[in-house]
Amino acid sequence: MTLALAVFLSACGGTATPDAAAIATSAVQTVEARYTAQAAQQQPTATATPAVPTVAATSALTATPMDTSTPQPLDSNGKPCYAASVQDITVPDGMLFAPGSAFTKTWRMLNLGNCPWDPSYALIFQTGDAMGTILKVPLTTTVLPGQSVDISVDMTAPATDGDYKGYWRMATPYGGTFGVGTYDQSIYVQITVSSKPNRDIGVSITAVGLYSRVPQTGCSSQNIAATYTFSATITANAPIDKVYFHWNQFPDDGSKPFEYHVSFPAAGSKTVTWQWTLQHESLQDITRYVTITVDSGGGITSEKVPFTFTCGS
Repeated sequence: MTLALAVFLSACGGTATPDAAAIATSAVQTVEARYTAQAAQQQPTATATPAVPTVAATSALTATPMDTSTPQPLDSNGKPCYAASVQDITVPDGMLFAPGSAFTKTWRMLNLGNCPWDPSYALIFQTGDAMGTILKVPLTTTVLPGQSVDISVDMTAPATDGDYKGYWRMATPYGGTFGVGTYDQSIYVQITVSSKPNRDIGVSITAVGLYSRVPQTGCSSQNIAATYTFSATITANAPIDKVYFHWNQFPDDGSKPFEYHVSFPAAGSKTVTWQWTLQHESLQDITRYVTITVDSGGGITSEKVPFTFTCGS
């Protein structure tokens, strides 16, 4: 019986041993799981890790200064020392000339930079067709920033038919040159030479506009309320005895336009003027137009110049 009791107790003890081990194993796994969760909470997330170098790289690129060096001095607004624009006053591009004709090319250059141009500056021939012996035209006055200057060069059309073009630039007293526009372009004169009879003589209108108003505002107390003066520049490419022209007004008052004429002993340009006088009883606050028609050389008419007559301003 003693032996049987020992065998029975031994059999019961064998079943208790694996249950204790299982409980211990479960407890260890629970502790490990808690430590794993705490470690996961302390580690940076996958998205947060690359965010730091990305922001740092962007900041570094932004902070890198850009190269803003320039060969010309700049003012506080970054305005260059030498900048200009140009306007053709005489001899529009492609104007026709008889072989050997003398003409004068005039440019109006506006100083858009922050440096004055004094008489030590000069317009010089750069390349192309010089069309004459004058290769340098010094300034005769100081041109301050915002001011303009007319520069004229006496030229002679080549003796051979064809298209000709000459390029010019402004030279500084420091050895450099500059042109006009954003891309520093050279200014130029461009003509066509032809010996054909029907192309020897040509006339063009290079400018037309409102010149003045008297009084400048309001209306006069006399019978005449206001007088508007208009001007136009007529250019001939060869000597012409008489160039006939007339002015046109809109609305038309019913009268026949009076014809004028101007003579050209040599190729060149001349400015003509015309006045339109309005009375107190003239209709106000309507748009009026003025044009000029050159009857010689086949007839050409300028663009309309609008204005509004009123005594209120």
